[in-house]
Amino acid sequence: MRFIAFILLAMACASPVMADWRVGLQIGYSPNYLVKLSGTGVSGGMPYSANYDLEYQSAVELGINLWDTSPHAWGVISGFHYGAERSVSKATINGTSVPVSSDASKYQTHFLYVGAHYRWESFYIPIAITYGITKFTTAMGAQSLEVKNGIGALLGLGWFFTDNFAIEYIGRSAGTELNVSTASSKETSKGMISSALLNLKLFF
Repeated sequence: MRFIAFILLAMACASPVMADWRVGLQIGYSPNYLVKLSGTGVSGGMPYSANYDLEYQSAVELGINLWDTSPHAWGVISGFHYGAERSVSKATINGTSVPVSSDASKYQTHFLYVGAHYRWESFYIPIAITYGITKFTTAMGAQSLEVKNGIGALLGLGWFFTDNFAIEYIGRSAGTELNVSTASSKETSKGMISSALLNLKLFF
C-alpha cells in the first residue's frame, strides 16, 4: 500500500502543462519468469497443502507505451507489455525439486501498467502499478481451470541514449490465483508472478 501511495504521489507531481507526451514502441528480452504459489486442496478425499516455486523459460516481449518524457521532472507513464507463452524449466514443491516433463504447465502474462518516472537529462527511474493478465495451461490431466488476475508493481532504471531511443531494465510483478480440478482432486493456489525485462524503446 505504501508503494501504491508513493506512485500516486509521484503521478500527482507531474505537470500536465509542461508535459511532453510521446508514443513508444518496444522490444525486450525477459530472462526469467518466476512463480511462487501457496495452495490448499483435496485429493482422494484427503486435504493437503503445497508450496510451489516455479521457474519458466526466457522469452521475447513486445510493448506499446504512452509517456510524458519531459526531462528534469516527474512524468506520467503507461503502457502494455505482450508476453509470450513460456514452458516451465524448474519446479520445486514443498522445498523438493521435481522433474519437469514435456507436458508440464505453461504460463503467459501480459502486463498493463500506469505510474510515473523521474527523468534527469538522460537517465530515468520508472515506478508503476501493474495488472497482470495471465493465461495458464495446466499439465496433462486437469479437467477444470480458473485463473484470476491481480495487481503488482514495476520498478527499473532507464537511459535515453538519443532523443528517440531508450534502453531500460525493469522488474515486474503481479498477483495470481489458480483453481484447478481433476476427476479426483481440487486445488486453489495463490501467489505472485515476477519477471525481469530488458527493453529497447523507440519514441515518436
